[in-house]
This record gives sequence, structure tokens and C-alpha cells, in this order.
Amino acid sequence: MAVSVTKVTSKKQRKTYINFPYILHKDHELWVPPLRIFEKNLIDPKKNHHMMYSQTVCFLAHQGGNVVGRIMGIINKKLNERWGNKQARFCHFESIDNQDVANALLLAVEDWARDHGMNHMVGPLGFSNQDPQGFLIEGFDERPSIGTIYNFEYIPKLLENAGYEKEVDYVTYKVLIPKEIPQVYEKILERVKKRSTLKVLEFSKKRVAKKYLPKVLRFMNETFTNIYGFIPLTEEVIRKISRTYFEIMDPHFLRVVINEKNEIVGFIFGIKDVTEGFKKAKGRLIPFGYFQIKFTQKKSKRLDLLLGSIKQEFRGKGLDTLLGISMIKSANKFGMEIADSHHELESNRMMRAEMEKVGGQVYKKHRVYKKDL
Repeated sequence: MAVSVTKVTSKKQRKTYINFPYILHKDHELWVPPLRIFEKNLIDPKKNHHMMYSQTVCFLAHQGGNVVGRIMGIINKKLNERWGNKQARFCHFESIDNQDVANALLLAVEDWARDHGMNHMVGPLGFSNQDPQGFLIEGFDERPSIGTIYNFEYIPKLLENAGYEKEVDYVTYKVLIPKEIPQVYEKILERVKKRSTLKVLEFSKKRVAKKYLPKVLRFMNETFTNIYGFIPLTEEVIRKISRTYFEIMDPHFLRVVINEKNEIVGFIFGIKDVTEGFKKAKGRLIPFGYFQIKFTQKKSKRLDLLLGSIKQEFRGKGLDTLLGISMIKSANKFGMEIADSHHELESNRMMRAEMEKVGGQVYKKHRVYKKDL
């Protein structure tokens, strides 16, 4: 049956575009519905600050009178200038298990990218590193964490059959939170205390921790410079992300390391898993979604480690141990049993070694794909 692809331009088409994954995944047991308001804002130039310096396009695929897929194309001009690329990204790729549908959607976004002078397509990637990255290729029986993609198992095969291959992989570790501090950590901690004037800030009140959220995001701009595909966060984006994190944060799971000048030299930020609440909310905050998310989050026993970074000159000097011990203590105090490392670049041996030092095992893997145009 023939497949037609249409560019999304009208209000009705945008609504169909946003609704499609909720229909496609309605019986997908572990899929976590994103909040509809976030999905709507992502494609709205008035709400998405990144679109000020990006070109975008959205497509819908139809077959036999039914919507059977969608995809979004992004050309981030700032990112291309920063990395010297002519690269287009795709995201929001959703399709039924049909190669003709997948091919039609991918061809549409590839042709759009070529028409805009691009010679390389990568994805799934959003506007920045704060958007979900990579399709799940291992760990389909594991609960996803917030801000990651949980796709059908057939999706990677559809991409590979369309000529896409591996760009980079992200791994996620599962760590059983130890009841006692590992001996190897204790020895390192003693050395750090003797040689360092650094201080770990711990928080118990959200209003105090709130002040540090934009600070650590600005700190990421300094320390993430060589991270794959990173683009510095603007002040507008920092404000928006800070507001979002504030709603779901527990101040006990933010740790900040400062030096004698009160300058941030490292941090780690985690949240109690919110995915069960998102499933109950079914993508809507109103009328009861917000309360369902907050209620289920309180009962969660999994800690999701969303962000963390250490200043270059302080790496390998025990700061990761300071942060790790402090986080383990809080995790035990509040009854957490498991930690999810979130995405770690497969090539980031330093961070991976820290996860493995405390017994972490890779239990999920996501892949970003590429194709020359």
C-alpha cells in the first residue's frame, strides 16, 4: 500500500503530530508518555528558544488513510558553527513496523536536509544535550529513565535497513546502592581530605538548592565543551531547565563541590525516578497528573543520576569520590536501593570506571545513528 508524506503546517496537523506516539505506544508496557505540553512547546517557535537559531521541519506519514509515522528534522546553526559541520539531525522518529513507511519518512527529512546544504544526517538527537538522545538497542525489559527514549525493538532495524549506521553509543549503568561505603572509596577519601581544601555542599531545603541549579548549568557550559554534540546553554534555556528540575528535585540529591574562593569545581545531581508517575499521568499535568507524579516519586526506590561534571584540572584527584560518598549516604538515608547512571558516552572511560568501581553493570544501551547524504 502506497505511503504519502506530508509536511506539518496547520494547527490540526500539529495536533495529529503530537498525538501520534500516544496512539502508537498505547499498549507498549514500559513506554513512558512524555508530557504533552513539553512536546507541544518543542515544535512551537514561540516557546522553544532553540528555534531562534535553527531550521526545522516536521513530517507525517499516511498509509491507507491512517497516520503511520512522524519525524522532525533540525538544523542547529549554532551547533554546526561550533563543530564545523554541515549536519542535520532527526528526532521524534516514530513508525509502525513497516520499512516502506520508515523509508518514506527518512527520505523526506534527508531531502529537506540536502536542500538546505547539509551533507550528514544524525539522530535521534534534539536541539541540545538536554533532549533525549539515541534509540534503545539493549535493555528493552528495563524501565526507562526520564529524558531517555524507549522505542520499539524494530526501530533500529528500520534505520539500519535504510542505510544508517552507528555514530556513537551511550551506556547506562545499574548500581545497587551499597549499605556501607566501599573500602576503596574510604582510602581515596582520606587522601583527598589531607591534601585538599575543597568543600562539599549538601542541601536539605529546596529554596536553597534552587539557587544552585542555574549555577551548575552554567558550570556545564564550562566543562562540557568536548562532549559529543554539546552546545552551550543560553540563559533563557538555563532558566527553563532550572524551573523544570526544581519541580522534581529532592535537595538531598544535589551535591556541589566548591574551592576556597567559593567557585564550583564539581557537582552531581540526581532525582527519584518519576517514570511511574508519568505513566499514570498519561502525558497530562491537569487535572491530576502533577499530583500523580509527585506521589509516586516519593515512593520510588530508584535514584536517577541526571547530571554531573568536574572541572578539568580537578579530574583524577578524588572529587568523584567526594561526590560519590556523599550521594551514597543520602541514598541510604532516604531508602534508595538502585541508582541509574543515565547516559554515559561509551568512550567516557573515566566515568564508566567510577560506575564499575561500585559494582555498576551496563543494563541499557542507546545508539545515535548517522548517514552521509
